[in-house]
Amino acid sequence: MKSIRSRSMQPDWLAELCQESSIHGMPYIVRKKLHWTERLFWIFIILGSAYYAISSCLNQWYRFRDNPVVYEYEYLFGLHNFSHVGITLCPRYHDEAEIPRLINELWGVDASKDKEKAEYYRKFLLTINGLQYTTLENLLPFENDSSLDNVNYLNILLELQRKIIPVEIPVVLAPIITEVGLCQTTSQLTRYGNPYGKLETMDVDPMRKCGYFSDCITSLKPFNSIMAHLVVYLHDVNELMLPNDLRTLVFDAKIASSSVLDIMLYSTSAESEVRNLPVAYRKCRYRNENNLQYYSPYHPSLCRLECRIKWALSLCNCKPYFYVAAPEVPICKVSGMLCLARSKWLERPCDCFPSCRGGTFNIFEVNQQGGGDVNYNGEKFERTLIIKLHISKMGINRRVVFSTDQLIMSFGGAIGLFLGASFMTIYGLMYLFLTFIAYKCTQIFCK
Repeated sequence: MKSIRSRSMQPDWLAELCQESSIHGMPYIVRKKLHWTERLFWIFIILGSAYYAISSCLNQWYRFRDNPVVYEYEYLFGLHNFSHVGITLCPRYHDEAEIPRLINELWGVDASKDKEKAEYYRKFLLTINGLQYTTLENLLPFENDSSLDNVNYLNILLELQRKIIPVEIPVVLAPIITEVGLCQTTSQLTRYGNPYGKLETMDVDPMRKCGYFSDCITSLKPFNSIMAHLVVYLHDVNELMLPNDLRTLVFDAKIASSSVLDIMLYSTSAESEVRNLPVAYRKCRYRNENNLQYYSPYHPSLCRLECRIKWALSLCNCKPYFYVAAPEVPICKVSGMLCLARSKWLERPCDCFPSCRGGTFNIFEVNQQGGGDVNYNGEKFERTLIIKLHISKMGINRRVVFSTDQLIMSFGGAIGLFLGASFMTIYGLMYLFLTFIAYKCTQIFCK
């Protein structure tokens, strides 16, 4: 009799759950004198409603995760100022007169006495001068030479190209080491490409602003009238130049020609609500959302450079000499750079989001002019590179079509439609669950 009485005093938690819940059909499951087929019917109804509610919530979640932002092509009259295009000039040049002096200084070889060794080291210097991140295998003939291990590659480049490096202060173009060698740039990130071995910002012209009703023209006379093959890279002035990148334009200015380039800027902006979305869902980053170890603030070009440094460290325990960041990381010797080439380190992907606000460029007109026939000697004094920036009246805008609060409301709508549940239902279920836990704990400790 005592056990029967104690069982009758225990609450029926299933009945309590069904009666307190506002989910459609739950009270019918525990209603007395209800036929078992009716109970089974209501169980199937609840399970089916739960299935469609969960399925609808998952679809909304996938939509929020994969496509919360749309790209609209719209007029940009409200945006008045834009940054001028960044210019990086990469010459194919070396001073032949510097080579014998460097050979004697670095290896103690007199070119007039030992022509064979001098020629060997000359080939090495020229290989370093023309080396790029995609041509590291060119060092293969020098793989087993230990006399090349302690050579400072950046000093070699600076010495071989001393005559074309600007010395006047302030300068329009600052020397910078890039993945394609020693160049000169207007980029505002010269700190991370300083060829003098220090993470210090180089003196360069400040960033210029352009508008719809003002001419934005840059005129350059490259390399102090020295005729050198010139490759021009055009990019965002707030980025470092990235060769073979979709956001970088490449123009071969050749040797003896004056060029006028008309560039069109296509702007990409973002609404303020975009910042409220998680980075993984909007698929872009703002500059102050830095996640880089060696660079700051965030820029897509810096992200790719850091990715390359980390891949190089993981594969060959060193970094190529054309990466200035991470000064504590050992610089690759010839064997290390060949290790990278054999490891196919360029095939490793880099997960770098673009900037939420930025721009892309397009060359829509090129005018080149020569100075005369082959006997004309004044052309090198007239060589000029003119960059004209034009601003498109239309641009791309990132717009949020499915924000976090809309996701929460869609969850509530789906659960309310199929199950009749709400926030208070969840609160009631949590309260009942905590009451059940407290009751069981009281029973255990009372015994």
